[in-house]
Amino acid sequence: MLGGQLMKVFGNEAVGWDRSDADATQVEGLKLKVKSLKPSAIINCVAYNDVDGAEENRDLAFRLNAEVPGNLSRICKELDIPFIHFSSNYVFDGQKGEYLETDKPRPLSAYGQSKYEGEMEVQKAGGKFYIIRTATLFGPKGQSKLSKKSFVELMIDLAAKQAQVKAVDDEINSITNAVDLAGSIKLLLEEQRPYGIYHIVNSGQGSWYNFAKEIFADLKKDINVIKASSADFPRKAIRPKKSVLLNTKLPQLRSWQSALAEFLKS
Repeated sequence: MLGGQLMKVFGNEAVGWDRSDADATQVEGLKLKVKSLKPSAIINCVAYNDVDGAEENRDLAFRLNAEVPGNLSRICKELDIPFIHFSSNYVFDGQKGEYLETDKPRPLSAYGQSKYEGEMEVQKAGGKFYIIRTATLFGPKGQSKLSKKSFVELMIDLAAKQAQVKAVDDEINSITNAVDLAGSIKLLLEEQRPYGIYHIVNSGQGSWYNFAKEIFADLKKDINVIKASSADFPRKAIRPKKSVLLNTKLPQLRSWQSALAEFLKS
């Protein structure tokens, strides 16, 4: 989903590799392939993003979310080029509620821990880096059959089968449009913004209940959305109750409601 939008915003300037093109876990082969391309920057969209699955597949989650970005950042250090890596609001425990780029992570889940370790690996490499924390991504589905469905698509699927949907109302997140996020990455590189950690999300915040209500209102679908507690949906991974990312470094993006309305119209 995100990789596809990055390819669109960079156009002919970018080369995109899917998993059939390059194995990100084979560092020596990857290094040779990258060096032959001679890129001016690397944007890493590799991620293990199954939050509950990470509780049982810790090795794979940490390999993709920590080891791979560490290796890529060291390759970029060798080539003296910027490395862009994506992290998550789930690196925080939710106690503070709203988080600055400088706040100390305290992850609650294996997924959150793997993303935080990835951040530390990137910083440890000592090169030029942008760590982008984002949250609750939605947008046009990726071209691959393996591309994960966003919450928007899941809600649309449910609405086709039933007139009533339950959605969690006691977990509050930032919400992000992949199109807007990709545009911000281009801005970072083109304007050569200072290296470091950035929070890039659409303005505003909301629960899964708020998100679902907005989706059906935009679609003019008469779906009864019922407020539910996170306890009503037992899951393997603990989620932060409120982990809203505050952007203090870049121009504010439009509201998530505005971005959602445009996406659903398209």
